[in-house]
Amino acid sequence: MEGHLVCSATQAIGLLAFIYLLYTQSFGFDPVKLHSGTRDLVKNATMEEVGGLEDNLRPLFKSFIGDGDLQKLETTGFACDSTFYSKVCVANNRVKIDTKTMEIYMPTRLNSTNDTNTLDKEENKVVQVRPYAWSQFDLLKTVTPVKFLQQSPQASARYCNYNHTVPAVIFSSGGFTGNLFHEFNEIVIPLYITSRVFESRVQFILVDYNPSLVMKYERIFSSLSRYNVTNPVTNTSVHCFPGAVVGLKFHGFLGINSSVVPKRNSMIEFKKFLRSAYSLKITNVLNTVLLLVSRRKTRSFLNEDELVDMMEELGFDVVVVRSPKKMSNLERFAKLVSTCNVLVGAHGAGLTNQVFLPTGAVVVQVVPLGLEWPSTVYFGEPAVRMGLHYLDYKIGPDESSLIDLYAHDDPVISDPGSVFAKGYYIGKEMYLDKQNIRVDVNRFKGTLVEALRLLKLTTPISTR
Repeated sequence: MEGHLVCSATQAIGLLAFIYLLYTQSFGFDPVKLHSGTRDLVKNATMEEVGGLEDNLRPLFKSFIGDGDLQKLETTGFACDSTFYSKVCVANNRVKIDTKTMEIYMPTRLNSTNDTNTLDKEENKVVQVRPYAWSQFDLLKTVTPVKFLQQSPQASARYCNYNHTVPAVIFSSGGFTGNLFHEFNEIVIPLYITSRVFESRVQFILVDYNPSLVMKYERIFSSLSRYNVTNPVTNTSVHCFPGAVVGLKFHGFLGINSSVVPKRNSMIEFKKFLRSAYSLKITNVLNTVLLLVSRRKTRSFLNEDELVDMMEELGFDVVVVRSPKKMSNLERFAKLVSTCNVLVGAHGAGLTNQVFLPTGAVVVQVVPLGLEWPSTVYFGEPAVRMGLHYLDYKIGPDESSLIDLYAHDDPVISDPGSVFAKGYYIGKEMYLDKQNIRVDVNRFKGTLVEALRLLKLTTPISTR
């Protein structure tokens, strides 16, 4: 009899463990962790029974709205802020979020907005937001819309399956995921800007849920929120929150505008946040470890071996990263980058790893033909704002593989702007997709000598 009891208890424990794992994988959140973020996990709560925002959280919502709409937020509890890049809508009163339809119900009239994404519906208004930080038309086509609706007193009650005590931040991973630059530019940094003010007291809801992205940035998500990211596709419930932010603030390419962010956050503070999230040690930049990002398919260095030989002659300990798979393990790769003091690469997503460099390190960008503007705006200017030194090496026509196909006086070589004028994708195909680089090693050597000077190592280490 005793043996049967032990066996039954073991089976019961095993069954419970299986249910727990199934629940966490299927629903996108840990029920134990979720419980700590809710007031009651009981059904049949009404809108009136949902708690309001804590007094210390309510002022934070004002930081998402421009001065012109602050009064609207204060009087109605709802307002949107639209910029050239993004749109963010805020409800600082009680809301119900149906994760099956991504509709948000509020006791607030929405007919005070004149936004083009406001739709008439049964004499009320529906405000629609595609919660992706960089509002390019081509990107937004793949982003699931979230809708704000007024729940009228006459409407049938929508009961809460989960009643939360912290606000929700809703965003999408439906844009350029799979590209490190775009993931940091449009998801990670905007999420940091938007959610950092809540000091982890916030629940993330990720529409267009990408499990590989959630796994890749788990350290960052868990550092910004104490609760697991909710997957609305598998967790089809009604969640009630004391407030919600839909969309993410975007300040510019790999950038934070410290003048409009509470607590004066900046990219330098963001780098400190990353060091904490990934447990990166503060390293002394007075070393000579150079990380060379080697591209394989396009904008690749055709004479890479010569480059490495020259770098080693200057005294650098060169680490060449050729495998995108190696960079995809962000936790491990971040630790590698944090030990380097020079990052070298052709224009491309790999240069985004500058966010993990120690302060005072040097970023050297090899600028392909026709890509001067994006090279400066996407990586050059951000590097300086991160407390790094930045050098660029603009290749000449004879260093581009395009010279093998076009004459010096052809517009492809002599006037890249005229090619982009025919359409972005025409220019992209030519200069981003079809171009490789044969670096003039002797000329490039001068750029690396300047990098040594910036590091206060003006002579090769090998001679010391």
